[in-house]
Order: sequence, then structure tokens, then C-alpha cells
Amino acid sequence: MSGLRDRIVRLIQTSGPISVAQYMTLALHDPKEGYYATRDPFGAGGDFITAPEISQTFGEMLGWAIAEAWLDWGSPLNPTLVELGPGRGTLMSDMLRTMKALPRLWSQLRVAMIENSPTLRAVQQQTLAGTGVPIRWADSFAEAEIEGPLYVVANEFFDALPIRQWVHTGEGIFRERLVGLDPDGAFRFEASPWPLPFLPPGGEQTAVGTIYETTDASELVMEDIGRAIQEQRGAAFAFDYGYDKKGFGETLQAVRQHTYADVLNNPGENDLTAHVDFPALVEAAKRGGAEPLELMEQGEVLKMWGIEARAEQLGGGAMMERQIHRLIAPDQMGKLFKVLCVIPKNASVPAGFAHR
Repeated sequence: MSGLRDRIVRLIQTSGPISVAQYMTLALHDPKEGYYATRDPFGAGGDFITAPEISQTFGEMLGWAIAEAWLDWGSPLNPTLVELGPGRGTLMSDMLRTMKALPRLWSQLRVAMIENSPTLRAVQQQTLAGTGVPIRWADSFAEAEIEGPLYVVANEFFDALPIRQWVHTGEGIFRERLVGLDPDGAFRFEASPWPLPFLPPGGEQTAVGTIYETTDASELVMEDIGRAIQEQRGAAFAFDYGYDKKGFGETLQAVRQHTYADVLNNPGENDLTAHVDFPALVEAAKRGGAEPLELMEQGEVLKMWGIEARAEQLGGGAMMERQIHRLIAPDQMGKLFKVLCVIPKNASVPAGFAHR
């Protein structure tokens, strides 16, 4: 029994079953034995590969899009480029290399990295050493206290934030789904015995056992981003896999060494994620006062930004073709991954996007 699993077992034995959100928080972000606190999970030698690790063109396209938005909005002074969950720092490195081509932007640019993993911070610092722009780190977006215009990037960040799950237990009632222990001491899912019924829209028409997920943590972050974007100007770009219409069903999953694993096995050893509820993020950005633009598919956006032409400029070839195909093809990341852009009300719309 791992130390983290043992501590979660003792917590349940002492206080009773815990929420799925609390289980995810402990498994992913425990400061001593959580998944992100103890490893670099990215790349072929890790558990999964993200878009920046697939091809440098992903970060280059995003860097140009932000630079163009900065120019279109009158080149506001002292902008800050913010990345949430920066991984190895690869995406930031590629964006900065692109932005360096605009001296007026480069001379003013500041960077804020939102990362609470000491392990990944060390990797990021090594990746970004000698970039020539001031970089600072913060544990959360709220703690970063960014002043002036900001351009926020979140690539596969929201999928790793804790979710809550609700299960239809009959008579039109959904109760919170918890993590408890079976008689043998193994983790199991169970419905809350507490009288806190919850009924999602349309839930009364679903079968007993139907799962519904809510995303309080993601919504709070997006609301803060929306408020900052509206008050300080700038834009936010969120790339992630998820759905554009709210529905029922479980999306919580575990991955280890590029294969699916049991969500309740080996907490701290597996990556836990859930599909992003983009409609909820849209509403959260609105509550913050900003304007969320029409949700786009990643493949469409990257093609409109010119990723195929950039690949040819870099020399093309079979390997490059495979990389671009993985990023934009509908049967790869192109359709499942969505892009949400948030801007201030009445601001210019970045290339590739449109008003809702």
C-alpha cells in the first residue's frame, strides 16, 4: 500500500467517504505524493503527450495569434503572457521564440507561469533559461496578481481540475457520488447517504445509475480569467478535449504509460482527467464580465492560423506530416479538442474566431 493510498484510506475510515473532487485533488496535487508533485509525466517516456510535445508548430501558431491580437488591439503597454499548467515549458518556449520577431512586443513582454508542482517548475525553469524576458511563477491564477493587459493560454489544463459527480438513485433524485471503502478495504464508488438531492436539467428522464458531472473548480478559474480579461484587456485561449453540449455520462478517466488504467487504483501513480464542460466555461467567462467567442475545433483553428503552410516552410517530410495530421485530423486531436477564446466585450475578434 502506497503512502498516499494509506492516508486516503485512513481519511475515509475516520471521516467517511470523500467526494470525487477531493479524491482527484489528493491523487493529483498532494504536495508530497500527488501525481504532478512527484514526476514529469509528459512525452513518450511519461504517461501522455500534449500538442506542444508533438510539434513546435502548435506553439508557433499560438504565439503568432497572440502577437496579432496584441497588434490589433492597439499594442497595449506592458502585456503579460500567462500560461496555466505549463507542463515542461515547451509551449511557452515556442511562443516566445515566435514573439521575439516583434521587437516592440518583446521589449515589454512579461511572463507568468501558473504551476504548483515543484518538480515541473524545475523543468520549466531549465527549459526557459536564458529566454531574455522576465518570468515569474505562481501557484494559482488568483495568486499571480497580474497587472495590466494579459494574454492567457491554457492547454490541457482544465481537464485535470477536480470534478464532482452525481448519480441518479431513483425517484428523480441525483445524489453525490463518493469514494468509499468496500469490506476488503478497496476503494469503491457509492452514493452519498446524506439528504442533499440534486436534479440536473432533464435528469428525471434518465435511468437509475446515470452519472452527471459538474465542474466547480474549472468554473471558478474561468470566472477569474474572464473578470481579469474584461477589466485589464487582453484575451484567453483554452485548448482542451471536451464537449460542446452538456450531457449525461461519466468522463473521468485514468492514464498510465499511454494506456487507460482503473481510476481508483494506485492514487498518485495515474493521471486523472475528465472531459471539459465547455458550456460551463462559457457561462463562467460571462459571469466574469468578458465575452466568450464561438467554440471552435482545434483542427479548424490551427488550419486557419496557417499550420500547414508553416510545416511546409520547415521542410515538411513524412515525420512533419504525421505530426500535423495528429494535431488537426478529425479522427485524431482535430475534432475532439476544442478551443475557447475569451475577449473583452466590444474588442476586436482574433483571427479564426467569431462572435457567438
